[in-house]
Amino acid sequence: MTRFLLSLGIVLTAASHAGGAQEATGGPVESTRHLYLSATHKGDQPIDLAPGDIVVEEDGRSRDVLSVTPATAPLRIALLVDDSGPGLRFIREGVGLFIQRLGGRGEIAIFSTAGRNSAVVNFTSDISALYQGVRQLTTHTTTGAYLLDGVHDALVALNARDAERPVIVVLMLEGPEFSSVRADRLLDELRRSGALLHVVSLGKPTLKTMTSWSEMPSQSLRENLDENINRKKFVEDGTRLSGGQFVQVLVDSGIPTAMQAVAEELATQRVVVYRRPAGPAARKIGVSTTKPGVKVRTRVEGSR
Repeated sequence: MTRFLLSLGIVLTAASHAGGAQEATGGPVESTRHLYLSATHKGDQPIDLAPGDIVVEEDGRSRDVLSVTPATAPLRIALLVDDSGPGLRFIREGVGLFIQRLGGRGEIAIFSTAGRNSAVVNFTSDISALYQGVRQLTTHTTTGAYLLDGVHDALVALNARDAERPVIVVLMLEGPEFSSVRADRLLDELRRSGALLHVVSLGKPTLKTMTSWSEMPSQSLRENLDENINRKKFVEDGTRLSGGQFVQVLVDSGIPTAMQAVAEELATQRVVVYRRPAGPAARKIGVSTTKPGVKVRTRVEGSR
């Protein structure tokens, strides 16, 4: 018994010294975290970066970047298409080119936001099924869209699948918006999901009423203006905060080029691994580069 107690005492004393040494050497236990990043050079051409080219800050504190490598985790993309107006030929062409570039990199679903939100093709990696969905896009005789409601539905679908790289890509037409969901609520949903948002918008922004300066707008015009402002706030803030881009296209012939650019950015994303103290996620993440002439896009808020 005496020998056992003596041995136990030695073990406890050694453990105590080890704990003291750990405290003396100091600092919280460290962990690693990753984020997805897009980097482009002149003309929005994708560019490779090394760890020394990237600066990562969490809540204003610099973190050590360990690696920058091509992102290989499967994409899961909800593609929302407003086919409520003209330009169907270029809409189909743009969506087709988008699918062609990203085929084999994950799953894509196509949704129509015209008139009412409906799934044209559910999430699949089958390229032929996706091309068949493109052919099913058609011009609807509607007076507006339900884009924000469609984004909400897409977030629900992505969350149900627990995607590693969730993405929402929106091809929208400027015009009346009839969704009931508010921008601030939808931004919270987007933030919690961790999804990346890209938006291609066709047409000139329609944020003015048709009344003269001396006339008060009617109730219906005021409501339509509020809904369009609500949508504009979401697409601009959502793309910026999530690390995506908002592209305004003035003529329908520009849709294919814009959709190709979004697809190329997704196909050439990088994953950045950095060291940080263990503990809660940061509230704000800042990412920049030391290379001149290079733009980087990533989430600017803590990951989910």
